[in-house]
Amino acid sequence: MTLKKSIKEFQSYLGENDSFVDLNHKHLADKILLHWGYDEFYPFIQKLLINDKDRNRDGFSIEVMTELYQLSEIHEQLFSKKSSRK
Repeated sequence: MTLKKSIKEFQSYLGENDSFVDLNHKHLADKILLHWGYDEFYPFIQKLLINDKDRNRDGFSIEVMTELYQLSEIHEQLFSKKSSRK
């Protein structure tokens, strides 16, 4: 299942466009869906959005970074109330 098909708010954000994460980083999309709706999503997505100096990697394209940020925002809107009730 893709992020676009699984998360209706992300589908609304993308409109007719395909997701760069779904198309180019299937393993990443699967991990996002695995963490979706859980508190573990936050540290996971932060590791993707922040490039540590200690980690040797090229990073993501601006399109992928934009989608990751949008997914983070959507998750916060949908699930932040759930986390604050604990």
